[in-house]
Amino acid sequence: MNPRSSLVVLRAGLVLGTVCLASCQLFKKKPPPPPPQPVKEQWKYPGEWTGGNKPITQIAINVDVQRATLYSGKEVVGWTYVASGIPSFPTPTGEFKVLEKVKDKVSNLYGKGYDKDGKLVNSDFKQGRDLLPPGGRFEAAKMTYFMRLTGDGVGMHIGPIPRPGRRASHGCIRLPSKMAPILFTHTAVGTSVTITGNGPDYQSYLKQSAEKAKANAAKFAAAKKRADEKAAAEAAALAADDPNGPAQTAPGTTPAPITVPPNAPPLGAPPAAASNAPAEEIKPAVPALPQNGQ
Repeated sequence: MNPRSSLVVLRAGLVLGTVCLASCQLFKKKPPPPPPQPVKEQWKYPGEWTGGNKPITQIAINVDVQRATLYSGKEVVGWTYVASGIPSFPTPTGEFKVLEKVKDKVSNLYGKGYDKDGKLVNSDFKQGRDLLPPGGRFEAAKMTYFMRLTGDGVGMHIGPIPRPGRRASHGCIRLPSKMAPILFTHTAVGTSVTITGNGPDYQSYLKQSAEKAKANAAKFAAAKKRADEKAAAEAAALAADDPNGPAQTAPGTTPAPITVPPNAPPLGAPPAAASNAPAEEIKPAVPALPQNGQ
């Protein structure tokens, strides 16, 4: 083969190689495109109702995200922010039903404590745990639009939600003031309520509640004992002639006996009847005549 023919063959081989390489690149399987970034769902406080006059047949509460989804049948008809129990006062998880509805309910446990002058001394007062100062008063916390879920008082009602998405209550499910009336109106007694997320089941919750009740009783007894001892010490420090203080006697002596007149009626006897004898008339003294010209 002459040099010219060899050159032609070489060029043809190069062209063929280039075409094959391009074909391989063309038919090579391309890697899949990266998945699209998930769209972050926006939740505008306090919630949304799209159910019109439809009844709420199920409420699904997730305490991890602090939101409740409202269903009418299988249709989502709204949602609302909630505030469930803080870790030391958790909301129980599980399946519940609305047991009772009371529009203007107040708590018989939680509220505010005031002293005798009306000054707030405890904004988180609990009956059976905290002791009011002498003359103080208890103001029960409002639980408007209350829907009971358990026999021991866990329920849904209006309550402050200081940080949406965060736990804030003593175990109840707090609802925003704009959403609570909607839930109350469209929810019937017997409606199913499912609570999911990080929290104790109801049996564990009851056990924890019993332990807390025992600790609260001990705390209350200790506080009452300290208050009684303080009151006794203050009474002992009063002056001897103070009617509020104890009777004082000199050391080594005994109190003088109380003498009673011989004709005095027995202690506690009714007063003697008035005599029918006419009262003695007392006449004014006659003025003395002047003597010796005085």
